[in-house]
Amino acid sequence: MATTVTGPAAHDGDPTPAQLFEAGDIVGLLRACHERRLEREGIPMILGLADERGTIPASTQTAQLDEAATLLDVSERYHEALVPWARDDDEGAVITVMQALAYTHFAPGALLIADTAGQKDD
Repeated sequence: MATTVTGPAAHDGDPTPAQLFEAGDIVGLLRACHERRLEREGIPMILGLADERGTIPASTQTAQLDEAATLLDVSERYHEALVPWARDDDEGAVITVMQALAYTHFAPGALLIADTAGQKDD
């Protein structure tokens, strides 16, 4: 599965998020996320909801499981680069990792994290 990062550089002459990701500069990538001009782009977010009142069925769809595994791999990479010292229950660390994911992979017009065909998410 391919991991694709898109989006403009925060300022003229700065590397793009894709260039920072390619170089393995996850901290630089997060800084670039913080410096984006949100008035031009909107504020990308990811949100997960779980109804924990009953049993949550596990997915059996291969494509969904593969996408989840890829997202987990990238999340762990960001976690190791940004907050390796964090406890498992550190909400601030979770927010930092989710912010990096949101800005680099779920921004308007960005390609899906596991999109190997290069098609934009509609």
